[in-house]
Amino acid sequence: MRLNDKVAIVTGGGAGIGKAIARRYAKEGARVIVAEILAERGQAVVHAIREQGGQATFVQTDVSSEEQVGRLRDATLERFGRIDVLVNNAAVLLTHGDGRAHELTSETWERTMNVNLRGYWLCAKYVVPAMLRQEADASSSWRHARASAALRDWPRTAPAKAASSP
Repeated sequence: MRLNDKVAIVTGGGAGIGKAIARRYAKEGARVIVAEILAERGQAVVHAIREQGGQATFVQTDVSSEEQVGRLRDATLERFGRIDVLVNNAAVLLTHGDGRAHELTSETWERTMNVNLRGYWLCAKYVVPAMLRQEADASSSWRHARASAALRDWPRTAPAKAASSP
């Protein structure tokens, strides 16, 4: 098992790619924190992981909320004492509000940016310091698009790089 006893936070872990990652990581031996805004989805994934013999915990989280991301980090550290992997996967696709730039509502724009951009940054802001404290054992990893920009002292440009990713 490649992730045996590693602690992995998977944001957006209640559906789609996040759900698949959470289940696969648990199968590989990780202790998974399923961070999901929709409780029913997140709890269902945790239940499925446990039925397969894996370890998982659900933490209801809106990644656009600084307070909730801080609680996600705290709950993970309280339960497992460490964080080895952050899968920054949570995102929204507000298809009901899609349109050309000049047709979007401010609410659609703000919700999309708050989750898809600010949420990535908040998770990094709160989780990466805990991971860096563990760096001595070289077991931590941080995964999401353009993560290297923020880790290479480019915090001013990381949001623009992430937003411009294909």
